[in-house]
Amino acid sequence: MQKAIKTILIFLILNFVLAGGAKAGELNIVLNNLPQYQKSTEFSVFYTVIETDQLPVKVNLYIQKDGKDWRQTVMRDKTDYAGEFKLEGSDIYDGEGKYNFYATATSSEKTVTSNTISTTLDMTPPDSVSDYHKERVSATNYRLYFKCPSNSDLEKVYIYRSKETSFTADSGTRVAEIGCAPGEAKITEIGGESDVDYYFALRALDHAGNISGIVTDAPGTVVAGQVAGAAVSPTGTGKKEKVVLLPKEEPTATPTEETKEGELGGGISAEERVLGEETPKTSKLPYLLIGAGLLILAGIFLSRRKQE
Repeated sequence: MQKAIKTILIFLILNFVLAGGAKAGELNIVLNNLPQYQKSTEFSVFYTVIETDQLPVKVNLYIQKDGKDWRQTVMRDKTDYAGEFKLEGSDIYDGEGKYNFYATATSSEKTVTSNTISTTLDMTPPDSVSDYHKERVSATNYRLYFKCPSNSDLEKVYIYRSKETSFTADSGTRVAEIGCAPGEAKITEIGGESDVDYYFALRALDHAGNISGIVTDAPGTVVAGQVAGAAVSPTGTGKKEKVVLLPKEEPTATPTEETKEGELGGGISAEERVLGEETPKTSKLPYLLIGAGLLILAGIFLSRRKQE
């Protein structure tokens, strides 16, 4: 993905130069935008330099925590026209929060400054949901009640379901994701197979992708599985939400006369009928005609003998 971004940037800049948007002796530098949130101190900032005379360049990156001083990153003095600065733990010098970045490019005696980009470092998971309980409202449907945590960066709640009393809360058991406003009370209905006892588990996620601990009604052990990225649900309204049911397995078709054909012990196989050689049947008609002809000839012969 990072290589793709770099390639696109270079392509756009080359088009810009070839179209006459850059003049001889021009120097410029651009930084690509960062995601709004980061949940790790290990990420990269990508840059692209325009140097129309193809002179050697030196590129450096600077970082600032909102309200703090600017500092140069540990990785420095890059000489490629397009590249990346890999941030190290020591570059993030003041814990979580919003960080700003800009870069400089120097060629010959000229130095230019890039655009400023920002991202928010958030490595703290949200609190778990509270006030959770469930109610069986029909042979197929359960109604779940819970309160979203009050974290300001809360985004959604994942709901997991299993027939087993012990299971793993991961993509294989996840049945719904519900948009959540901080502190919002939710009521959600989830359906399944008729007359089956289901157990549920809930986990909250924030905008950075951090995930909370598990709240569950399962009497066994629920293991926290890996959380894959998912589409963002709209923020909930507090009203009762219907969740799309998971597709059930298609019922096995009842064998018909057609489906029975070809089954073992179920009659003649269509394949066998196509591949097998049929035994030719011998017709008796030629013999009957020959016999009739002989009788007619014998009758004529006897009639002439009597006339003589």
